[in-house]
Amino acid sequence: MTRQFPNPRDRAVETSAGHCYERAATVTSVVCRMLVRLVGTDEVDLPLPTDLRYDIADPYAVCMTFYLGPHATTQWVLGRDLLMSGQQRLTGLGDVRAWPSRRLGVSKVCISIGPLDEAVVLEARALALDAFLRRTLDLVPLGTEHRHLDMDDIADRLLSAPGEPHP
Repeated sequence: MTRQFPNPRDRAVETSAGHCYERAATVTSVVCRMLVRLVGTDEVDLPLPTDLRYDIADPYAVCMTFYLGPHATTQWVLGRDLLMSGQQRLTGLGDVRAWPSRRLGVSKVCISIGPLDEAVVLEARALALDAFLRRTLDLVPLGTEHRHLDMDDIADRLLSAPGEPHP
């Protein structure tokens, strides 16, 4: 899937660490394209173009889309609070963890995805991630996420049969 930026309805928000875009008319989402690094124990250090997307319709989540090749992407949805906490300290349980790091004099945030013995570790520049997260806080401040949930829609989805469209 190829995504073009910026969309004519988007407004660029330049930061020193990444390119973020937000809807100009009614701001409901923030998208930030940045380069993260896939790092491994065998001196693997692979740059991956990545889109971070935050939408007020899912106020607790950040969707990360990794571009693995011209026609290959993979997507993970992480908690915004995990990414925010991971800037300061080791955080997370189970298959997703985040922690601050420093490499070659540059502050990073490491994100480990998967079981401990098979985890993929990604490094994002702390400055770029922080700029993105600050834009999300402009849309939905911490502690107000529940005000943006459509509880009727959530109930409809939970109560409908699998594969059955909900109203």
